[in-house]
Amino acid sequence: MKVEMSDILIVGGGPAALNCAYHLAKKGKEALVLEKHSYPVEKLCAGGLTLKDFKEGVPEEIVERSFASHTIHTPLGKTALKANFPIVFTIDRKKLSRWLFERALKAGARVETAKVVKIKDNAVITEDGRRYDYHCLVGADGSRSLVRRHLKIPSRQIIIAWQTSVPSSLSKMEWFFDARLFGCGYGWIFPHEESTAVGFGFEGLYPINVHRAREGFLHWLKKTHGLTINTPFRAHPINADYRGHCFDHTYLIGDAGGFASGLTGEGIFFALASGRGVADMILSDNDETIKNLLSIKRRHDRSAIRTAGLLSLLPHPVSTIFIECLRKCMSVRYLFETIVRRYG
Repeated sequence: MKVEMSDILIVGGGPAALNCAYHLAKKGKEALVLEKHSYPVEKLCAGGLTLKDFKEGVPEEIVERSFASHTIHTPLGKTALKANFPIVFTIDRKKLSRWLFERALKAGARVETAKVVKIKDNAVITEDGRRYDYHCLVGADGSRSLVRRHLKIPSRQIIIAWQTSVPSSLSKMEWFFDARLFGCGYGWIFPHEESTAVGFGFEGLYPINVHRAREGFLHWLKKTHGLTINTPFRAHPINADYRGHCFDHTYLIGDAGGFASGLTGEGIFFALASGRGVADMILSDNDETIKNLLSIKRRHDRSAIRTAGLLSLLPHPVSTIFIECLRKCMSVRYLFETIVRRYG
């Protein structure tokens, strides 16, 4: 068996892993990333960014579309929410993957294609029989994380996203809320440069009939947009179940750590920030980045719990009417600015 040694071994090669490796490498730390797929890695993702993503270094050059206006649909009508500047952006996830990959390599990080199948104390074994010894292990291997399972940490707060792609770029970014179909989840239309991501998601433990949600969403798309979708929807789990990130010399970041937003399912920002935060901890025991990130995540998760609680207490039609009345009674501008300020 071939044995290699790395000071810091990162399992998984998504945004969290590459951002962590970049920040470690630029400070002179040896960091090795093991990713089972070749780059650029393709992942099911709506490709949505908010303003806070750019604070993590994402270049504006890879942005495909930007939106200051959003259309919110409920069974009782629709509302256009407008800001004075773009607040949500779409990118090609493969372009982001390529950019993060090249940046990490330039900083001095190593990236190898290898699928980790077993984890031992201070070593991992890959599918092709290689063994990698390490001093520090970082789990960045997604919602089905092998590193998380090795630590015996359960994942119960799972968001299930179902998505397909339309081969044309629609004009508006739109959101569709219907408690009868999605519970406390939602449907989305995210236009890109040459295509549009169309999907819906809901909390995995919520008793949702997936077939009914899909058929209801497709019926709405055809009725309101004239869209007939023949491409299959693909499912992807998003882990929002944070239970810690530091376990002696093992760390969890991104989806592996349950850092995704429990409110929106947003994952890119939380992946990037958790990767940088754990790099800071390894380099200097500085946990300020992680503390700030967890403060944002807790706000998201508390709001998700309140929303789920409201929906469980009220019949779905009543809760929809309540939300609609709230929308009509409040200043739309005030509501929109409050959401942006609080949740980014």
